[in-house]
Amino acid sequence: MAESLVLDIANSLLGKLASYAYEEASRIYGVYEELQGLKETLSIVMDVLLDAEEKNNQQHALHEWLRQIQNICFDTENVLDEFELQDKQKEVVKASGSTRVKVRHFFSSSNSLFFRPRMAEHIKGIRARLDKVAAD
Repeated sequence: MAESLVLDIANSLLGKLASYAYEEASRIYGVYEELQGLKETLSIVMDVLLDAEEKNNQQHALHEWLRQIQNICFDTENVLDEFELQDKQKEVVKASGSTRVKVRHFFSSSNSLFFRPRMAEHIKGIRARLDKVAAD
């Protein structure tokens, strides 16, 4: 049961990462390589999840492993949601035309100068966690 929930979440994340919008956003914000690595790692985890689903619910270690994967998937979803939010904020700033709004956006943490390294760090952290769990 738990395997199918995690499998659904991971599959949803892979769908988001494969979308044209995320590919474009990742290129704009300079985190394309990190997201591609995350996508590759998630694909491997998906294969392992499919194997785990076949083995059934007999191992306690498998339950813990699945819980860790689920937490990582939730964190990944949060990072991808931040990309969507950043893109929407950029559209609002562009549409407003107000100099005050543009200046406020430039000096906020939403500015791509701050956003890019922060997102790259989040993605690298998630990827490191996935690599560790996948190695286990």
